Amino acid sequence: MEKVFGIDISTYQRGINLTAAKNEGVRFAILRAGFTGYGNGVSKSKDNQFENHYRNAKANGIGVGAYWYSCATTYENGRAEAEYMYNNCLKGKQFEYPIAIDVEDSHYQAKAGKAAVTAAIKGFCEFLEAKGYYVSIYANSNWFNNYIDTPQLAKYDKWVANWSSNRPSSPAGGLWQFGGETNRIRTNKVAGMTVDQNYAYYDYPAIMRQKGLNGFSADGSVQPQEPTQPSNPTPQPSTSNSDSVYTVVAGDTLSGIASRYGTTYQKLAAYNNISNPNLIHVGQQIKIPGAGKDTNVVTNNSRTYTVKSGDTLSGIASKYGTTWQKIYNDNKSVIGSNPNLIKPGQVLTIN
Repeated sequence: MEKVFGIDISTYQRGINLTAAKNEGVRFAILRAGFTGYGNGVSKSKDNQFENHYRNAKANGIGVGAYWYSCATTYENGRAEAEYMYNNCLKGKQFEYPIAIDVEDSHYQAKAGKAAVTAAIKGFCEFLEAKGYYVSIYANSNWFNNYIDTPQLAKYDKWVANWSSNRPSSPAGGLWQFGGETNRIRTNKVAGMTVDQNYAYYDYPAIMRQKGLNGFSADGSVQPQEPTQPSNPTPQPSTSNSDSVYTVVAGDTLSGIASRYGTTYQKLAAYNNISNPNLIHVGQQIKIPGAGKDTNVVTNNSRTYTVKSGDTLSGIASKYGTTWQKIYNDNKSVIGSNPNLIKPGQVLTIN
């Protein structure tokens, strides 16, 4: 497989324009989900930009992975980090790229010895493996050689930080972080920000879908997020000229599509002969009965959109074939001075 370019980001890249990043060639983003604090080496915090980065990456069709900055030095502490990450960051989401433990802590791990650090990694990885996640270990070449008993972890994929001009070979791993503030291959800027940069050498999205990992079902579809089935659906007529057709994108659910068009997921399931409303596929076309070309058409070729929880301007823009900057400029009086802060219930005009 040809290598794929991506980035890893955290709160330090708050507000990064992932639309611009995609236009510059970014195909995946590995997000810091959270970190264990230095205070006592066990307190855990979620990255305050994780949810924003996740939504924006998904809205732009950028594959997503996640990592946890670890301070663990025992199997139990590693497991606790993974459990916190799962409950607060991973559950209910889909990740096309690995879930990694970031091992580089100089306060606790560097002083604990290989056996302790390796045990912590095992605790982290084994917990998430049991939950159906594809795990990986992030460290630089020095750590893999001197602070981790790497041969004991041969079964796990590696994400190797080595800021040089050539991909490291010991270990190689499926991910190589090759630069950031100093960069020997590309410019150190993405979307105008200094950001760590990576190449992926495996087709991770295919692995996740084919093996049913990271929130995907074994048939490649999104795992069920809607708990109920349609009750006694009534057959509906075939598509009429007043129908609209919606193409499913990553992260969609049938109920989410239904709410967007003012209907119910039961009606959409029946109308489209979908036997299991929990299983829809990226690229699948959903017919919206009676929706016409666009349910939000108003006069002067404008449309209105009511913001829902989890929306971003870039995500709304992608639905309507425009840019977030255009929507923002047309709706400054509604949104205010910060385009990253839109609120449920706000009504935006889409020109």
